[in-house]
Amino acid sequence: MMLPLWLAIALLTALALAFFLWPMRRKASGSHLERVRRHYLEANVALFREHLAELEAARDAGRLSSQAFEQLKLEQERALLQEERELAASRPTRGRALPGGRVLVMTTLALLIASVGFYQWRGASDDVKLAAMRADKAMADRDDLNNDRRVDPGRTWALIEQLKKHLEDEPEATEYRYLLAYYSRELGHYEQAIQAYQEILAQEPDSPRIQAELAETLFIRDDNQLNARARTLVQEALASNPQETTALGLAGIDAFGKKNYRQAIDYWERAVAVMEPRSGNAMAFRRGIERARQALGEDAPETQTDTDQAEGTAIPVQVRLGEGVEHSGDERVFIYARAWQGSKMPLAITTIQAKQLPTSITLDETMAMSPAASLASVSQVEVVARLSKSGDASAQPGDWQGSVGPVDLSAIPDSLTVTIDEPIAE
Repeated sequence: MMLPLWLAIALLTALALAFFLWPMRRKASGSHLERVRRHYLEANVALFREHLAELEAARDAGRLSSQAFEQLKLEQERALLQEERELAASRPTRGRALPGGRVLVMTTLALLIASVGFYQWRGASDDVKLAAMRADKAMADRDDLNNDRRVDPGRTWALIEQLKKHLEDEPEATEYRYLLAYYSRELGHYEQAIQAYQEILAQEPDSPRIQAELAETLFIRDDNQLNARARTLVQEALASNPQETTALGLAGIDAFGKKNYRQAIDYWERAVAVMEPRSGNAMAFRRGIERARQALGEDAPETQTDTDQAEGTAIPVQVRLGEGVEHSGDERVFIYARAWQGSKMPLAITTIQAKQLPTSITLDETMAMSPAASLASVSQVEVVARLSKSGDASAQPGDWQGSVGPVDLSAIPDSLTVTIDEPIAE
């Protein structure tokens, strides 16, 4: 990935050397120096003749005696002869390069090698490599999405491994620790993401964004429940930044769960006020506000929002086990829909036991884990079914999974079939 950089450096170095060495090589050429010597000698002879003519004119005009004329003429002749001898003595050996050229080349090469070594030691080659990997991943992910293919998690794993190596050398690099948390969440490795967020907070204890995202990760890990630690983080984030939208969303969810509907509306309205109106999260918050008002017995606003159109969103799904999937029948099977792009938080979820498969179910908005995050908040989803050996909602090694997507919620098929046949290795 660094090859284009080094090629550019090499080409620029060669060009710079050419500017210096070409004139030096020309100066070292015998024929060139001979021409210069001859030109210089001709100029001296012309100047001697001009001075001699001036002396003769002064003598003829009586301004200069014959004795003085002869003396000055002799001095001019000696000066011309001396300059010719000195010029002849300075003539270099024909065709030999000046030693300064070799010194310049050797010095340049030494500096170039030293620069490469110093850059490898203290430079940003790892940063360039990570940036290139992230750009490649984003491009490949977009290509998968545009062609209705499942995004390859291997690219994310490669990025995570590279981030870990970088953090071993620079443990204080919080920007890479944040990326580690982000990509770990993308893969559902919430414990690793939580640890990364906590290490960032150890260095930046008053960062409302990190506090809010850590609280959100704890919330997702705990089956969309706010524990005491997450609540504390939300309140600390809002104390530092009252417009922190992630914290406002979580605070609204917590208030709604406690049936503090008026408080939930307040939190979500504050979040919507500073968000892009047509964003998925803003739509989800507006939907939560409507549900809170319904719970309070208040009429919904006359102006319909985009979420009103998704009131009856329901996804019929057939779930079955693939051949070779070992199970006892008592394992939990999580069946859920999540946004095709963005947060991996389930928007509708249900659980059954493996012995109930194959079966048909319908995922709808009544299965939302939070009023602020339901099927109404997105236009495309991925439907996932996972057989969990441990019973944990987060994917674990040894689990089996199947998925289908993207599913366009504006044109839901009569039935979708999800086959659980992909082992989760790590």
